[in-house]
Amino acid sequence: MVGAAASSSISYVAALWASFAATAPVRQFQLLYCSWLVLTLSFSLRHHVRFYDWFSSSGLSLAKRRGLGAHPGKLYGVLTPPCLTPLQLRLAGISLIGCLAASIPQVAPRVFLFLSFLLSLLYFPQLFAECTISGHSTIVVPSVLFLLTCAPCLDHELESHSEWPLTLIRIYLSSGYFASGMCKLLCGIRFGRFWGSGTTLGSYIFDGMWSRPAGPIVRALQEFIILRPRVSSILATGAMVLEIAFVLAPTNDNISVFIGVNGLIFHAGILVLQGLDFVSYWSPCLLVFLVGIPSSEPWTAVLNGLEHETGFFIPAAIYTALQVFTAVTLRDFWLDDVLPFSCCPMFMLPRNIYDDWPKWFTMTDSPINGSCTRQAGAMEPLYWSPVSPVFYMSVEEAKLLPQKVAWFGSTTGCPPEIRKFVVPECQDQPFVLFSNFELSKELNDALRLVMAEVTCGRPDHGWDRSRLKGLLLLQQQTLQAFNDCAAASHRADAAATQPVEHKKTS
Repeated sequence: MVGAAASSSISYVAALWASFAATAPVRQFQLLYCSWLVLTLSFSLRHHVRFYDWFSSSGLSLAKRRGLGAHPGKLYGVLTPPCLTPLQLRLAGISLIGCLAASIPQVAPRVFLFLSFLLSLLYFPQLFAECTISGHSTIVVPSVLFLLTCAPCLDHELESHSEWPLTLIRIYLSSGYFASGMCKLLCGIRFGRFWGSGTTLGSYIFDGMWSRPAGPIVRALQEFIILRPRVSSILATGAMVLEIAFVLAPTNDNISVFIGVNGLIFHAGILVLQGLDFVSYWSPCLLVFLVGIPSSEPWTAVLNGLEHETGFFIPAAIYTALQVFTAVTLRDFWLDDVLPFSCCPMFMLPRNIYDDWPKWFTMTDSPINGSCTRQAGAMEPLYWSPVSPVFYMSVEEAKLLPQKVAWFGSTTGCPPEIRKFVVPECQDQPFVLFSNFELSKELNDALRLVMAEVTCGRPDHGWDRSRLKGLLLLQQQTLQAFNDCAAASHRADAAATQPVEHKKTS
């Protein structure tokens, strides 16, 4: 019986795979992409709803805003999304999942893809402050859905086998990666420091260890890389080269597969080492590089689309061209965001834990999701603080947060290009500390020790393993002191809100 059941299961899987392999490449990608999003959203929806229940009624000034990115910005720089109620958000999320799932059967898939495109521009902007959706992590979702909407080969009634949608999606994505890599390269040239230096990756990992602390296994990996700058030099240089090399992906299927696989590994590494989730909503778009164009002629496919399917091709080509223009001109590097179009200017500065530039760290817990800031349902920990004029949050307003937060750092040695990102009253300060609860003396002392260590102005210490070991131990002790202090503060808050029972004395 068991053998027969196993044989039947294997036969079913083999038949399913054979059916999938015989499907047109655009359809293959659409099935994989939408299935990934359906699974991710299905697991995350309840966490998003719980977060939004709090956020929409939090009283925070930023809770009145909606849009893509952390700012957040207007859609395409023009449209401001409406503010939904918690019930409306739940319905929008369920509808988005439903439309994505409905596009999987071959019954009017493009209709459901277009509805998914509209719903994604309604749903994700509500959650711009949630840790897995904030920033750029979801900006490719609406664009990929729109480009798939323009793909006539998804409608079996049209009897189209065109492959140009894959090429346009590859061009769209590659332009963002290429621009992101160029931002890193240009910033390195501007400041006379090579971005691929191992101290850069170590510095960004060190930042993440404060705001998105991980478990012991991941922490051991983080420490391994930080303590070996030459290893991280290879990783950092490889990451930058990979981003720039994305520009070659649309030109050849073999290059495309190589780039796509490494892109998936790249984002998985970012999730593990820094806690930034580009896996849930961004990584599925990279599957487009793994689905081949049988003709191996991507430009022929584009020309065929222009000649034979002009009405579908032109809107998709214009949309892609707008992204390419935004990326090539580095528009959101110099000017305001026009998300979802972006040059993806992330982690641009070549850093060193011990350099003489400003340092800024955040520690927070996550009572909203009852887990940590690496999991869905937590508030994004990095952006908002009393020091940033772009993401300003006063200390008084921070007291409305359910989580305990401590921001600390220094603002000395600030390059002219960066001064605008620090409020005037906090500029040129050797030690800056803000929190929304009372910190213990032990924690205060530990924070000052950390800053005294990293602001010593000795970049060569970034290559000194014994020095780095001492810093990592101090960081772990400081983080533990914060956790203890935050837990004590939560207990005090709970005790203060409990009714006091008065005993009668006889």
